Amino acid sequence: MNVPTRPRYDYNVLLAFAFVAVASIALQNLLWVSVLLFLVKAFYDKQNLQWPRHSFALATVFFLLTYYLGALVGIDTAKSFQTVHKYLTFLVIFPLGAMVLSLTDLRKFFQFLIAGAAICALYGIIYKHFILHQDRLDSFSGDKMVFGGSLMVALILTTLFLRNNPRDLRYWSAFLLIGWALVFTETRGAWLGTLVGMILLAWRLDKRWILAGALLFAGAFFVMPQKYQDRLKSIVKIDIKLNKNMDDPTQNGKIDNASDPRFLIWAAGLNIIHDHPLGVGQGNIPEIYPKYRLANAYSEATVPHLHDNFLQLLAENGWLGLAAYLIWIFTFYWEALRFKTSQPEAALWNWGLLCAFTAVLVWGLTEYTFSHQFMNLQFALLGLQGGLWSRRQGQI
Repeated sequence: MNVPTRPRYDYNVLLAFAFVAVASIALQNLLWVSVLLFLVKAFYDKQNLQWPRHSFALATVFFLLTYYLGALVGIDTAKSFQTVHKYLTFLVIFPLGAMVLSLTDLRKFFQFLIAGAAICALYGIIYKHFILHQDRLDSFSGDKMVFGGSLMVALILTTLFLRNNPRDLRYWSAFLLIGWALVFTETRGAWLGTLVGMILLAWRLDKRWILAGALLFAGAFFVMPQKYQDRLKSIVKIDIKLNKNMDDPTQNGKIDNASDPRFLIWAAGLNIIHDHPLGVGQGNIPEIYPKYRLANAYSEATVPHLHDNFLQLLAENGWLGLAAYLIWIFTFYWEALRFKTSQPEAALWNWGLLCAFTAVLVWGLTEYTFSHQFMNLQFALLGLQGGLWSRRQGQI
């Protein structure tokens, strides 16, 4: 007699999260519904869960603790503790890593993520760009930066499916839609991240892709509208004006103005770090930034963040926070590069997620990627990858 299989409500909700992850921060709460259902089922079935114990999991906990330490020693502890709780999202890697998911389960999760991203891209291209004539695409998300970063990750994952299914028009359609929408976001950091992620992917899978991609990019550059050509050129066009012949000699050689406001923001950030080596605490950059804003700068009067992960973490969480971030990055690559399996598909997902992680790091050189909406997606993917690392070969 066959025992009926119990419905996998936790996994089904996780698929729903994947489908809406690019579209809506509110619907991303489905991730936590999935986690709750998983924990309730485990308790009801008296399962002995195998929590991730790899070095990256421990580094993630340490990284999280530095946010709370930064909040405690910062300039406004009460304000910091109003928002620092959002970084508890880091801990989602533990229940997702403990879920026993097969390679088929992972494949389906990525397919739902790609499908949702493609629909968001299609909506953004048709409605936001061609009908509303939106300057920079944000689709449903409402944030062009987060939308660009999410599309970047989805595009890299779509490339993995194209590698195994080169004649499948569904993946080609998704690839073209997601790539097109990514261009329309004009998110230069995400463009660079995509480039680096794709090169890493091609280096592992087929080095001939690097040459083909370079030729495709060169051809696309010359046919794209001037607006996007100028946006690309601005990545390498750097014009910084330094103070000289000032009445105050201490100001000589310091940045006075620049071609991109980010340089001015970074200069102000370095001054904040100099005065607050222990960090100002989570959420306090907008309050303290006006005091350090360059007097002659045309940048914003205040900013929500410093447009760079390293500077932001150092300014908010101090030198310990930066050290924790570097350890976190190191342990990720340590675990990902040491992962060995006899199953080609598992190795493919691991390498693809490594490429996505690297792309996010590159994007984070010009953006603060630890926003609430993107964290849900990134740490969900990290949790699933950590599950791969924790499984014995026979369990995946």
